[in-house]
Amino acid sequence: MKKYVDYMKIGMKEHLVYSGAVWARLFSKIIYLYLQFCIWSALFTSGCIKNPALDKTNILRYIVIATIVSTIIECNVIEKINEQIQSGNIATELIRPIGFKRMLLSRHLGDTVIKILCYTIPLMILAKVSTEMQLVCTYQLGFGILSILLAYSIQFLYSLIIGLLAFWFIVTWPINMFLGAIYKLLSGVWIPVTMFPEMLYKVNLFLPFRAIYAIPVSILANGMKINVIWQSIGIQIIWLVILYILMQCIWHVGRRKLVVQGG
Repeated sequence: MKKYVDYMKIGMKEHLVYSGAVWARLFSKIIYLYLQFCIWSALFTSGCIKNPALDKTNILRYIVIATIVSTIIECNVIEKINEQIQSGNIATELIRPIGFKRMLLSRHLGDTVIKILCYTIPLMILAKVSTEMQLVCTYQLGFGILSILLAYSIQFLYSLIIGLLAFWFIVTWPINMFLGAIYKLLSGVWIPVTMFPEMLYKVNLFLPFRAIYAIPVSILANGMKINVIWQSIGIQIIWLVILYILMQCIWHVGRRKLVVQGG
């Protein structure tokens, strides 16, 4: 157990190695949140949005919470795996007396701790002070936290699956960029999924992306019936199981592929 705690510490130190980068990331997130706030406020003021699924207050609350939650769920596992495979260090990592996937998870957890301290908490305080709105439905906060934990796990598995494709493609950044654009759109981090066109909304029901952002953010931001909340959490659990099985299959096949390539 201690070795995984040490890897968590490594993940924390890696994030903090350049203090200027930490401040730059925080500043960029503040600017992004401010621009989102201005854009949606302008759209509602101009009357461009006709019969929206959510009113202005709920939209702004959704955008604020989505931005804050994104600081927790963001994952850089794809880049880590690519670096290991392209440098050839993956061969050494696989023979260490420690699970490669658990090592990645431990470093990711350490990275997340720093993100919560450096980005999530400051953004929450800033949003609360500047907007003076109730950010979350307090009576659903427990469900929201549970949903965030499930979304965090789904995001990690999704990133791990894309990263492990490097066993075949060596370089996965083109795939990551392509899927990243689709993921950002369909997950609900930019636009609430309830505002999607009907066809796109129906297609998205069969994809895992909304389980990462749309579901936890909706639980935190909007009042929901208890049965709807449990149904949404059930969808996250189903996708968690599906992605875990898919990840394990890719891992076992890919590891044999890597051995054939000689590392």
